[in-house]
Amino acid sequence: MARSNFNIGVVGFGPKGFYGFERLIATLHEQPEIPNVTIHLFNESEAFATGWVYDINQPDYLLMNYPNKYISLNPISSPDPILPICSFSEWRSKETGNSVAFEDIQIAPRKDVGLYLSHYFKQICSLSNSNIAVEKHVAKVEFIEEKDSNYLLHTKNKLLENIAFDALLITTGHSPAISSKLQSAEADEFTIPFVYPFTEKLKHIQSQSSVAIKGIGLTAIDTILGMTEGRSGYFKAINTNQLTYLKSGLEPKVILPFSRSAVPIIPRGMHTTKLKQTSFYFKKFVERCKQDNLQFNFESEVLPVIKQDITASFYHILFELNNFEFDPNLSYAQFQQVVTDFHNHFPEIEKFTAEDLLFPKLNITKGQHHAVKSYWQFWLKENQKDKSPFVAAATTWRFLSDDFNYLYSQDLLTRDSKKCFQQTYFGLFNRVSYGPPLINIAKMIALADAEILDFSFSRSPSIEQKTKYATLSLPNKKTEIDYLVDARLPRGFSNNSSTLFNSSTANLFSFEKKSENYNELKCTRHGHPINSSGALVKSIVLYGTPTEETLFDNDTLSRKHNDTATQWAKNTVAKLINTNNCITF
Repeated sequence: MARSNFNIGVVGFGPKGFYGFERLIATLHEQPEIPNVTIHLFNESEAFATGWVYDINQPDYLLMNYPNKYISLNPISSPDPILPICSFSEWRSKETGNSVAFEDIQIAPRKDVGLYLSHYFKQICSLSNSNIAVEKHVAKVEFIEEKDSNYLLHTKNKLLENIAFDALLITTGHSPAISSKLQSAEADEFTIPFVYPFTEKLKHIQSQSSVAIKGIGLTAIDTILGMTEGRSGYFKAINTNQLTYLKSGLEPKVILPFSRSAVPIIPRGMHTTKLKQTSFYFKKFVERCKQDNLQFNFESEVLPVIKQDITASFYHILFELNNFEFDPNLSYAQFQQVVTDFHNHFPEIEKFTAEDLLFPKLNITKGQHHAVKSYWQFWLKENQKDKSPFVAAATTWRFLSDDFNYLYSQDLLTRDSKKCFQQTYFGLFNRVSYGPPLINIAKMIALADAEILDFSFSRSPSIEQKTKYATLSLPNKKTEIDYLVDARLPRGFSNNSSTLFNSSTANLFSFEKKSENYNELKCTRHGHPINSSGALVKSIVLYGTPTEETLFDNDTLSRKHNDTATQWAKNTVAKLINTNNCITF
C-alpha cells in the first residue's frame, strides 16, 4: 500500500520561511495529482510569516530602511505562485488609495510590510489543495534527531514522537533562536541581551533611569525610539529639516550608546534610489576571477578594488557638478591622473579617498558627543542634495554586493581573510550602505538636543557591574548606569551552549570556528548542512541567516539573493512523489 502521509517541516517562519512555504505550495500544485502531505510550520510566536521584525502589532514609528518600490513577494523563479501576487506598492496603493508611483517612493512602517506578508500567507493557505494539510506550531525547535532516514523534532520540553519528518527547511534568521542559552541565562534586570520584542524586553526599564546601549546601528535606533517615542514622547517639526523632542517623563533620563569605533550608521535619503552604478572596476575584477579560479586575500587584493569603485563613484558626481569632462571607461591608473588634473584645476576642493568614508575620523575638538551629532548632521545635509558625491560613494557597496557574493560563495577568499571580512567589514559595509531613513536620524539629533541621548561614552568604554548598578568608564571619566542593553543583532552560534544547531548530540551540523565566542554553520552553496562526518545532509536545507558562512547578503525580504528554497521545494516534491509511488507488501 502507498504511504498515507508525508511530513515536511519549516523551522522558523518569518519571511524566509514563508518564501520557502510558498515555493513548496506552488511546486506541489504543478503535480497532476497531489498525494497527502502535511506541512508543519514552527515559529516561536504567533507572528507567522512576519517574524518579530515585521510583527503586525509593532508601533508605526518602526520604519523600513528602504523605499516600498524594493519590496515584493513575487518569486523570480518557476513555477508561478498559485495566485497573482502584487508588489508591496501595488498592495499598499489598494489599501491607501494613493497611486503606485506615490507609494513606490514612500518608506512604510514595518508592520505594514507584516500585514502584506500575512495577507498572502492566509490567501495561499486558503487556496491550497485539500490534500495539503498545514499545521502551525508555536514552539521553539531545540534539537533535531535523525531516525531511520527521517527526522524527529524536539521542541522545548516536548518530542513530537508521532511525526517523522521527510524534509526540513531551516530559516531561523536573526532571532533569539540563534543566540546562546548561556547568553539568555545571563539576562537579568540589569542586562538585556536581546531587545525584540520591545514590549516584553524593555518594559521593566524604569523612567528617569540611566541606560547604556551596545551598538549605534539600526537595532540601537529602534531601541532608542522604543524607550522615547514608544513611551509617549513626541517629535515636533521645527522646520523641514529639523525636529524637537517633547518629553513625556516616562523615558530614561539618559541613554548612552557606544560601540568599538563610535562611528554611527549613515542614513539613506530618497535620492539614493535615483543613483545608478557608474564605476565597474570591481565587476571587471570578478569577471577575471571567474576565469582564474584563484583564492584572494580580502584586505590586500579585493578591498583595494572595492575602494577604486567607491572613489570613482564619488568623483563621477563631483566631475558632473563641476562640468568637468572625463571618460568613465578609463583604467584606474588613468582615472587617478584625471583626479589629479581636476584638483589642479579646482585646488579649493578637498581631495577624497575611500578611507574617508570607510574609516572616518570624527572631529572630537568639541568632544565625542558633539562629534557624533555633527557626523549625522553632515550626512543629513548631503542626503538632502539632489546630487552628492558623498552619498554616491556610500551607495557604491550596494551595487557591488552581488559580484562580491560570487567571490564569497565560490570560496574564492582565503580562509583567514574571509574571517577578517566577517568580523570587520561585514558590519562596516552595512553601516555605510544600509542605514535608516533620514527621519530616524533627525529624531536621534532631536533626542541629543533634548539631552536624553548622550554620546560622551560612545567609544569603547569599559563596564564594571556593581551590586545594584554598573559604571561606564573612559580613561578620564565615568558614569553610573542602571541598565545595559545589547542592541545588536546576533551573528553565528555560541560555542558553549545547547541550541538547535550545536547540541553536542546532533551531529547533523558542523561549524567553522570564528572566535572564542561563536561559530558559523558549514553548508553547501545550495544550503545543505555539512554534518560532523563531512557529509552533505540532503533532506535538510538552510535558508537565509544560517547560511552566512557560505552565502553573503541574506537580505530578509529578498527573493533573489541566495534562494536555496526553490530547489529545496523541487527536491522535496520529487521525494514525495517517489515515496508515494513505492508500494510496500
